[in-house]
Amino acid sequence: MRLPGKRVYVCGRLRGITARRLHHLAKTAQFSLIRRSASADAIVLAHNSVAIAVSDAGETSPPSRYAADAQFISERQFRSFLGLAIPQAACDRSYSEIQVANLSGLRPPQVRTLSLYDVLSPENDRFSYRDVVTARAVAKMVASGVNLASVIGAANALEQQGRGLSEVRLAEAPWGGVVQVLEGALAEIDGQLLLQLDDRPLGADQVFARAEACEADGDLEEASRWYELAARLDRQDAVIPFNLGNVLGELGRSHEAEIAYRQALARDPGMADAWYNLGVTLEAAGKWDDAVSSYKQAASVEPTYANALHNAASLLMRRRMFHEALPLLERLVSLSPTKETKKLAHLCRLEIRQAAARA
Repeated sequence: MRLPGKRVYVCGRLRGITARRLHHLAKTAQFSLIRRSASADAIVLAHNSVAIAVSDAGETSPPSRYAADAQFISERQFRSFLGLAIPQAACDRSYSEIQVANLSGLRPPQVRTLSLYDVLSPENDRFSYRDVVTARAVAKMVASGVNLASVIGAANALEQQGRGLSEVRLAEAPWGGVVQVLEGALAEIDGQLLLQLDDRPLGADQVFARAEACEADGDLEEASRWYELAARLDRQDAVIPFNLGNVLGELGRSHEAEIAYRQALARDPGMADAWYNLGVTLEAAGKWDDAVSSYKQAASVEPTYANALHNAASLLMRRRMFHEALPLLERLVSLSPTKETKKLAHLCRLEIRQAAARA
């Protein structure tokens, strides 16, 4: 499916992508992100939506209403369309969905669900022998009593480590999830911890959702506590400490916000939003050289980041560093030729000419 001109609804959360970045990518790719699934042309199934979008029978059905002709897209497909995923290696794909189902013992709707959650990797509805092996491993887990949603969660966690379901021994945990069996002991699949609360385990996604809800309700202190907990449970997703930094900044705890943004960047040095917000925090603290460096880094990671270019150039102009500011302003004018940006560039050139005349 081609996405330009389409209305796209994302079911769940795309790890590692901030809301601003996602909307920027959507604008660049010429499709619209919408907040209601009922009017969507395409529904992206984020990996962490599996708990709410996959039935006990293993069929995919998001809880929200959606049009009968809406097309489902896997997270990997979506990231690939946005240029955020590495293309799959070429291999022989000679099996149909029905053949994979027959060879593995799964039902076709279950095979379809595994494809939509990137456990299987078909191209043009054709599957590889590796997909068949993976499907058999899934069928074995399902036959032992583990629900398909838990198996999918385990498979995606293992993929982040470069491993497959057929390479490890898995078992159902007392709470219904899936864990590894290592020399007779249980271990988390993805290195994430679990918070035991009211006899029910909470993972990073559930804790993150609580933090977002508190933030939306304006309870920033509570949101900061949930984000801090989520960051301990999931030590890889850069969006969690990034959101924590935003909340701490709103609370006036700028030093802690700086630490949170740096933690986000340690997890993902390519997060332009974290570089930008770090720059804002450093500028407010009077650390102007570091602020300019952060703004420039944001614009280096994302060359069309107009706000980063504007803030860096404005700060340089206030410090009368016009020769450094002008190239940034010229880039900004090429991106956003507004009256304000043109005026700033003009003023910068005037200051440079006047300084040359005085010399």
